[in-house]
Amino acid sequence: MRHSSTAIVLSLHVTAISASLLGMALWPPRSGAMMLVPLHQNVASVATLARAGGAMLLGKGPFPGSLVVVGNRAQIARHIPTGDVLILASLPTGCGDASALETVA
Repeated sequence: MRHSSTAIVLSLHVTAISASLLGMALWPPRSGAMMLVPLHQNVASVATLARAGGAMLLGKGPFPGSLVVVGNRAQIARHIPTGDVLILASLPTGCGDASALETVA
């Protein structure tokens, strides 16, 4: 019985640590580069909402319809309806190219 409870506790610890590390890696910065991933809207409306929040578009993100922007997270979030767009941290290796933005702008 002691062995199974130890395995459960160890499993819970590993899960909690993994979730924490993933959360820290994906949490967007207060200000700087971040990725906007639309859940219900098209790319053009996400770009419009981001610009309304003072964001500068950098390029397309790695996910379909996602955009990489630079701006203030709080200002951008104020212009995006809750549940429509995920705001995530953006890593330089995950960014697309800026030439693809011509179809969005």
